[in-house]
Amino acid sequence: MPWLGRRLQIKFSLVFLVAIAAAMLFTDAWLARFLRENLSADFPGRMQEAVRRLHHGMVLIAAALMPVVLWAALSLAAAIRDPVLKLSDVIQRLVQGDLDARANPTSNDELGELGRALNRLAERMQRDIMQLRRSDAVRKDFIANVSHELRTPLAAIKAFAETLRCGAADDSERRLEFIQEIEQNADRMTRLVDDLLELSALESGQRQPARERVDLMRVAAEVAASLKPLADRKQLALRLEPFRDIPEIAGDRGQLKQVLTNLLDNAIKFTPERGAVRIFASARDLRVTVMVQDSGTGIPEADLPRIFERFYRVDKARSRELGGTGLGLAIVKHIVEAHGGAVAVESRLGEGSVFRFTLPVAPS
Repeated sequence: MPWLGRRLQIKFSLVFLVAIAAAMLFTDAWLARFLRENLSADFPGRMQEAVRRLHHGMVLIAAALMPVVLWAALSLAAAIRDPVLKLSDVIQRLVQGDLDARANPTSNDELGELGRALNRLAERMQRDIMQLRRSDAVRKDFIANVSHELRTPLAAIKAFAETLRCGAADDSERRLEFIQEIEQNADRMTRLVDDLLELSALESGQRQPARERVDLMRVAAEVAASLKPLADRKQLALRLEPFRDIPEIAGDRGQLKQVLTNLLDNAIKFTPERGAVRIFASARDLRVTVMVQDSGTGIPEADLPRIFERFYRVDKARSRELGGTGLGLAIVKHIVEAHGGAVAVESRLGEGSVFRFTLPVAPS
């Protein structure tokens, strides 16, 4: 924007010229008044002539200084113009989408501070836009996953319904089989929708945990008793070790029961027959850690960092076959973090996994 520099130069030059002209006019008027009031007719001629020459000399000196003043005005305008033009160029690049554009302030004056403020603004814009892009990518991935998870049971329901309509309804044995398949896929969609609603409420903060004193041993015993029939069908050794010297924690009993249910249900589902699942706990530094250990196939190391993400599955086909929605561990993570805790997992292929969550103890 060269016109900006020219305008600055013109403005500064005009200001200086007007200032010097005003000073000259003021000086000339003051001297003329002084001469009229103080030089009488009988004042010696030589002295009057000397004063008049002094007056004219001052006028000539002022006129001679005008180019110097003009040069000073142009130099000052240039000194201000260059950093302003650079700042203007950075702003134009930011407007055009170049988020890496930055000013290079070298002074500590107002223009330098303006450049540093512009850099801070650009960095904040870059962070915000990157966050928006990540959020948009997560949203698109979420929609794609939900669509895929719903498409499979819907396709199965449609296929069984069409088969029944085309004549299978007359076969009582096949009719009952197809109806059961339809019910199972409808139940799967129901579980998915319920988990989605639960996860949405947790992420949005609509389901803040209640704060009550909770005995985790009692909660773990209830969860183990409810899932024991599932473990017995696979002939698993489900062992709940006593939580000795484990203090109570402050939290939402229902949500913490859901955490243990999700972890224990996963351990039972992914542990082969005649395997073992163990629940135990420890306390240290005013924090309680509950662990669910299984003797399953384990999780590849590359999958561990993403295991608590929504819809992330190590073995997608097997997880769907076992009725999983892919949201259980994500719900666990959100509930535990809402209680001020943290989740973690350790696993080795062929040796099983240990899922753990840590919570602060209840204040005494």
